[in-house]
Amino acid sequence: MKKDLNLKVNVLPVLTYNFLQVNDSAITGSDLNIDKLESPEAKALPQGVSVKRVSFAEAGELFRKVSDRINVSTGVPGVPNGDTSGRDASQAVRTGMGADVDNLMEAVGAQVDVYTVEEGVKAAEPVVLEFKMDKGQGVLAGQVIHAKKDSEITVVMDYNSELDAEGFLGVSTRLLAEEGAKISLVKAQLLGKGFTHFDDIGGAAFNKGAINITTLELGANKVWTGSYINLSEKESELNTNMGYLCRDDEKLDINYVADHRGKKTLANMQFKGVLMDQAKKTFRGTIDFKNGSSGSAGDEQEDALLLSPDVVNRSMPVILCQEEDVDGRHGATIGQLGEDLLFYMQSRGIDEEEAKRIMIRARLKSVARTIPEPGLMERVNYYIQNVL
Repeated sequence: MKKDLNLKVNVLPVLTYNFLQVNDSAITGSDLNIDKLESPEAKALPQGVSVKRVSFAEAGELFRKVSDRINVSTGVPGVPNGDTSGRDASQAVRTGMGADVDNLMEAVGAQVDVYTVEEGVKAAEPVVLEFKMDKGQGVLAGQVIHAKKDSEITVVMDYNSELDAEGFLGVSTRLLAEEGAKISLVKAQLLGKGFTHFDDIGGAAFNKGAINITTLELGANKVWTGSYINLSEKESELNTNMGYLCRDDEKLDINYVADHRGKKTLANMQFKGVLMDQAKKTFRGTIDFKNGSSGSAGDEQEDALLLSPDVVNRSMPVILCQEEDVDGRHGATIGQLGEDLLFYMQSRGIDEEEAKRIMIRARLKSVARTIPEPGLMERVNYYIQNVL
């Protein structure tokens, strides 16, 4: 199947000045090859975990049931406080990239694998999905991870190809954590330098539910990624940890949102990355405290290391607040290697180029070491070691 793309994605929750070029992004392309519309099969399923493959339209019924539980003050599901400006009103369970991705998935007939974790089940081993991409291959696929009450699951998704390969990979993942449930999602992207890739995440955590997301964006030429997690009920929790490496003329576009609705919800979002050569990166990180989220706390921090005068970095950390009794913190540390650090290393016989490589590895491996699947963690570390 050949497909033309013109998608508006990664819309900032509240728009700012257009000249900053951070309000949204676009995925465009003509005659993209899409020859597969489903995820690979999991290597193994732990006891108490089942999977069912459905159409994207059928998965939408589950999304709509979830939206009924989310406390909104408008009749339009997924749109808080009646504000539709810059928002995706059609999404029952919102995602970071937005409705255009859903529309694409449905239009081409993409399949969704619904993984269900039964009540009280604590899966001992992770569910591992490996997207091993061939040269010129195009894939669109979706997953829903539904953890029922007091259950726990870890899902590891591995995107890889030959280093010189080109192609297209688009993935949409929804996470639904019921009362007391815990979902840990790990995604490692090691695609070839000619790939176009998007990774769209959305979800909701209910009473005392938790969602943990770890992502590594290390390959591909053009990458869009987004996450929108709705902390819908009391004491729900989100933890996000991202590492990224952009080099040559690569482009990375990020939009992560923590939507606090329940009381005493907690969000912690950390982003660590490196820009080299002529790379370009846009980061949007939003903590949104809605009415009724009293006692909640959110923290988002980005640490970007710029290793070339030719890189382009745009960072937009945002806090939105409609509630008084909340604790919100955000910040961005953006800069080059400090002269003091370079002097320290050079005084011990380490030249500037090796010092850069050491710092890059340290940042990315701090995220990689959290991968629970030993084989993938080893390959990620090998990739980091050799790509530099």
